[in-house]
Amino acid sequence: MNYKETASKIIELVGGCENIKSHTHCMTRLRFVLKDNSIAQEALLNEMVEVQGVVNKAGQYQIIIGAQVDELYKEVNQQCPIIEETESDKSKNEEETLFSKILGYVSGSIAPALSVLIAAGFTSALTTLLTQFGILSTDSSTYLFLNQLANLGFTYLPVMVAFGAAKRLKTNEYLAGFIILVLCSTSISGVEGLSFFGINLMTVKYASNIVPALFMVPVMAFVDKKITRFIPEVAKAALKPFILCLVTFTITVLVLGPIGAIIGNALGSFCIWISNFGVISMAILSIFHPILVMFGTHTVLSPIFMNETAMFGYSLLAVKALTGNFAMAGAALAVGLKAKKDVNKSSGITSGITALLSVTEPALYGTLLRLKKPFIGALIGAGLSGIFLGIFAVKSYAPGQATLFTMALYKGGDSMSNFYYACLCAVLAIVFGFIATWIIGFDED
Repeated sequence: MNYKETASKIIELVGGCENIKSHTHCMTRLRFVLKDNSIAQEALLNEMVEVQGVVNKAGQYQIIIGAQVDELYKEVNQQCPIIEETESDKSKNEEETLFSKILGYVSGSIAPALSVLIAAGFTSALTTLLTQFGILSTDSSTYLFLNQLANLGFTYLPVMVAFGAAKRLKTNEYLAGFIILVLCSTSISGVEGLSFFGINLMTVKYASNIVPALFMVPVMAFVDKKITRFIPEVAKAALKPFILCLVTFTITVLVLGPIGAIIGNALGSFCIWISNFGVISMAILSIFHPILVMFGTHTVLSPIFMNETAMFGYSLLAVKALTGNFAMAGAALAVGLKAKKDVNKSSGITSGITALLSVTEPALYGTLLRLKKPFIGALIGAGLSGIFLGIFAVKSYAPGQATLFTMALYKGGDSMSNFYYACLCAVLAIVFGFIATWIIGFDED
């Protein structure tokens, strides 16, 4: 890919830099917040060889690129630095629904930190494999380094989410990250019997819990605007950071932190409760996973996964991605083997293998949704294999992308049975997705 030319073309087709309010990226997508979505030329974007699809959801204009998105984004950022949103620009989006705004805020705040989750997840899987096969001793310094690299990515994830949220809401991202970093410290996070200005505090575990961070930043942005009006210009450089930090910290410790903890605990408990439905719940959740990925809203569930893992040491809800991802891979491979046209055969096999090893978006947008019926096959495969997730109560012991390289994420507990069941469900998802797509068929034209 010629990153410079591709970035220039994409920027032109979304309306130029003057139509872009902000931009970021995740594993496979460029994510734009546009001033006017109607200006974007979606048909021409879809005609680009480098573009695998376009999604306009959750307040974001998402362009699916694939594994090369990181390098392409660097060029996009080089050619089109983020510019400030004016009042007239804001008025154009007043009709955006509250749900879309919340969805866009949560997704946009978490998306920049996904690279950390991926790195930490893969490191966790590698460390587990090395220790499992006796290559690495848990007493070694190498294990210490790798273990910290894997664990602290999740421990301090709230700091990175706060930074991303603050950047999105145009408030001081460094202060936001600093406040959450202080709250994640071992002196505060999860410590009982604390008080602040004589007020007894609820015990809150801030480490790995991104809900308080998501609550804090909008309040911080509001406080930022209010105090800016009252602080004299000559004193802003010195007083504004201090006042903003102290006020936001106080509100978070006394109000937002406890609320976030209550909601986080409720979400974790909800995940355990829904697992009581076993077969039905996991089948439905597995079916919905490809749909959430399709709309680019799958990252919104990250707070639930993180809080569930922080509370119980594992996640039941996160394993829906296991069957959802592998079912999409199986469906894409079925297209590759059954198709007669070279373009469909090539895209099916290539994207199917990519889905098995790294990310599913190329398979989803480049093959399944393009041919329509294979997407239904993937949903059927996900649902059928999800039944077995419920039967075996498969758990994920660390967040991460569900791929062949990260199956060690399902190793935990007192035995290897959960890992074996997870592997079985992955195989079933591939087989069911493949067979369903093969039987349903598809129109290559």
